[in-house]
Amino acid sequence: RLLPLCTLLGVLFAGLLPKLDAQDQDSADLVLLIDGSQNVGAANFPYVRDLVLKIIERLDVGRDTIRVALVQYNTDPEIKFYLNSYDSKSSLLDAVKGLTYSGGDESNLGAALEEVAESLLSETAGGRADEGVPQMLVVISAGPSTDDTGAGDRALKRASVITFGVAIGDTATADLEAVATDKTFVLSAPDFRAVESMGDQLFPYINGVVQRTIIVQNEFTELAVGKRDIIFLIDNTMGTAAINGLREFIKRFVDRMPIGPDGVQVGIAQFSTVPRLEMDLNTHGTREAITAALGTIKARPGQTVNIGAALDFVRVNMLQSEKGSRLQKGVPQLLLLLTSKRSSDSVEQPALALQQMGVLTLAAGSRSADEQELKQIAFADKVVFMTKDFRTLFRNPREIVAALSTLAGVVVTEVPTEPVVEITTVQTQKVVRDIVFLVDGSSYIGSGNFPYVRDFMINVVNQLDVRPDRVQIGLLQFAARPKIEFYLNSYGNRQDVVNKISQLRLTGGSVLNTGAAMNYALANMFQPSTGSRRKQGVQQVLVLITGGPHQDEVKAVADKLALAGVLTFTVSSGQADESLLKTVAFVPDLAYHETSFSSLPAMAEVIMPKLITVVGDTDVTTVISGGERDVAFLIDGTDRVRADFSYIRDFIIKVIEPLDIGIDKVRISVVQHSERPTPNFYLNTYQTKDEVIRAVNGMTLAGGRSLNTGSALRFMKDTILSESYGSRAAQNVPQFLIVLAGSSSTDNVKEPAGALKTEGVVPFGVGVKDADPKQIEEISHNPSFAFKVREFSELSTIPQRLNNYILCSYWMALKTPEM
Repeated sequence: RLLPLCTLLGVLFAGLLPKLDAQDQDSADLVLLIDGSQNVGAANFPYVRDLVLKIIERLDVGRDTIRVALVQYNTDPEIKFYLNSYDSKSSLLDAVKGLTYSGGDESNLGAALEEVAESLLSETAGGRADEGVPQMLVVISAGPSTDDTGAGDRALKRASVITFGVAIGDTATADLEAVATDKTFVLSAPDFRAVESMGDQLFPYINGVVQRTIIVQNEFTELAVGKRDIIFLIDNTMGTAAINGLREFIKRFVDRMPIGPDGVQVGIAQFSTVPRLEMDLNTHGTREAITAALGTIKARPGQTVNIGAALDFVRVNMLQSEKGSRLQKGVPQLLLLLTSKRSSDSVEQPALALQQMGVLTLAAGSRSADEQELKQIAFADKVVFMTKDFRTLFRNPREIVAALSTLAGVVVTEVPTEPVVEITTVQTQKVVRDIVFLVDGSSYIGSGNFPYVRDFMINVVNQLDVRPDRVQIGLLQFAARPKIEFYLNSYGNRQDVVNKISQLRLTGGSVLNTGAAMNYALANMFQPSTGSRRKQGVQQVLVLITGGPHQDEVKAVADKLALAGVLTFTVSSGQADESLLKTVAFVPDLAYHETSFSSLPAMAEVIMPKLITVVGDTDVTTVISGGERDVAFLIDGTDRVRADFSYIRDFIIKVIEPLDIGIDKVRISVVQHSERPTPNFYLNTYQTKDEVIRAVNGMTLAGGRSLNTGSALRFMKDTILSESYGSRAAQNVPQFLIVLAGSSSTDNVKEPAGALKTEGVVPFGVGVKDADPKQIEEISHNPSFAFKVREFSELSTIPQRLNNYILCSYWMALKTPEM
C-alpha cells in the first residue's frame, strides 16, 4: 500500500524557514476540480460556481504569482482552462462566470484525478513544478466517487501536489479524506446554501501554500506481495483506447509490485489469430525496464481471435524454467487473459491443460467477449471480470489487483476412475436463427402473472437447439426504460439460458414505452458485437411479450424492424391492444393473444411452427417478376452536378435494371430539380423497360444555381405521385421515392417529407459531396434509408442496397392503417 507521510509546518515555524525569493515566496499553481454530476444538479450548480468565484477573488492572480486551472467532471473530466490560459484575475473570473452545469449520472473522481496528474501540471500546461513553485488541488464534491480514486491519488502524491477537499453533504467526505493530503484538509458544508462560507475557511490553507507556511513531503512504500509469476495475455484487437488504458494499468500495477527475480516477475504476450511474445518472465528484472518495454503493446486491426491457440502458446512457450517460470519451485503461476471477442477456436482443452499444470488463470472480457467461455477458461467463476468498457475496469481495478496480488497455490483437478455419464435426449428442430425476447416487466403483468411469462419463454427455449452455430437467445425486459438481461452471445447452451430466465425478476413500473424498447432492441441486440449473425444471412426474430397498452409510438418502429429484416412476433394478454399488435407483428398471423396469462405457457406449442420456419426474404435476383410498384426519382439538376451528370444517369439505370418494368408492373418517373422541379417523364409516360432506359440515357441537365428540395418534394406528392400522372397509390400499389442531392437545400425539407410519409410514400435519401446529412435523414423514411457517399463516382455502391428495400416482400408493413 502507498503510505503518505505528511509534515505540516505551520505558521509557528515560519520564522525557522530561510527567506525565499519573492517569486518563490508568493506563487503557486492551483487546480480547481469541481463535481459536475447529478450529485450537484443544475439547481445547485450556481452555489458551486459562486464558491469558485469567491476563492479566485481573494487570490493574487498573475503569470508570476498564482496561476489557476479548472476541471469539471462527471463520467469523464472536462478541462475548462489550463494554468496558462489566463494571466489576469478579470479574465479568469469571466471564464468562471461562463461555466454551465455539465450533468451526468456518474461521478468518476478517480478518472478526474488522473486527468489532473497527466494533463494539467506539466510545463506545457502552465505548471511550474520544475521551478520549485508549489502545486495544489482543491476538489469540490457533493457525493461519493463512482470509480476507484487510488491511481489518481498516488500520481498526485508522487508529484507532491497538496490536495484539499470541500465536501458538500455527508456522502462526499470519505472519498475526499482518502485523496486529501491530510484529513484535516477536508472542509465540510452541510448543504449547498452553506457552500459560500467555505471560501473564507479555505483561503488560509491556499494562502499557506502560497506563503510556504504549509509544506508537504510524501514517502511511499510498495505492496507487500509474495513471490509470483504473472503473465498478461492480451487481445490486441481491442482497440486503441482499451490498449492505451491497459498499458497504463500494467504500469501502475508494476509500480506497486516488488519486481525482481526474487519477487514478482511479469511476462506479456499479445494475440489475435496468432500469438506473439512481448516479454518472458525473465526478460526484465526491474520495474523501470518493464515500464520502458510497455510501448511494444499496440492495438492492431482484426475481427477474429484464437484464444485457444494463445493459451497453448503461453503454456508451451512461456511457462518454462528457461523462460523464467518458477513453477517447479512452487511459486504461484498467474495468467490474466484480457479479450473483447469470443474465440474462433476451441478453448476447452487449452484451458484444461493450464489447470492441470497448476496455473491460476483469470479472465477479463468486454464488448462481444463470451462470459461463459471466460468461465470455462478461468480456474474459478469469481476471477472472471466482465465490463462494457475496459477503460472503466482499469480505472477501478481493485478486484483484479487484489486477485493478482493475493492468490496463491495451484489448481487441483480430480478425474473419477469410473466417470458416470448421464445421457439426456431432447428432440429439437434443426433451426438456425437469432431470437430476442422483449418482455413487458411493468405492473400490467405484475408479479402474480410474471411466472407464466417466464414459463412461456422456457417452454420455447426447451424446444430449440441453443448453441452458437444454431439458435441464439437474447432477452430484454422493459417498462419505462429497457433493460438488457443478456445478449445473443451471452449464453451458448440451452441450460444456461433456461437458468437465467428462471432467475428473472419483474422490474415493475406503470409506464410502458413499448416503441422505445423495440427501437432499443434493434439498435443494441441485433448487432454483430452482441452476437447477431444478420450479416451471415441468419434470420433475426423479435418476440414481444406484453400485457399492457402501448404508451408511445410503436407502428413506425415495427416498420423499421421489418425493413431491417427482423421478424416480429407478438404474444399478449391482459390489457394489451390485440388489434394494434397485429399491425406490430411482421404479418398479422404472427400476433398471438390470450385472454388469461395462465394460458401463456401452452402458447409455446402454438407459436413454435412459425417461430422456426417463417422468414423475411429480402434477396434480390436479376429480374423480379410480378409485384406492382411506383418508383419516382427526384435528382439534383443544378449546374454543380454538370460534370457528374453521367454518374447520376448510370445510378438510375442500375436501380431500375432488376425491376420488371411495365404499365401493369413497375412504373418509373424521373424529375430533376434546382430552384424548381423539371419532370423528365411521368409514371405513365413509358410502358416498357427499353423505353425507360432510352429516356434516362437521353436526359440532359436542366440547370440551375441552387436546390429547393422542400418545394420539389411537395411537387412530387401533389403532381408526380398523383393518380392523374400515373400513381396507383389508390390501388394499394407501393410508392417509392428516391431523392438524390449533391448540395444542401435552401428550404425546409422536414415537413414536406413528413407529408409524403403520411401518404404512405417510402422516401430514400442519397447525399453526395456537399449534401447535408441531416437533411438527407429527414427526407428518408428512417435513418437506415439514408445513404451518403463522398463522390458521384461512388454512387454505384448504392443501387444493390436500395433494391433490397424496393423489391422486398414485406413492403406492406409500411402502409399506414386506414382510419
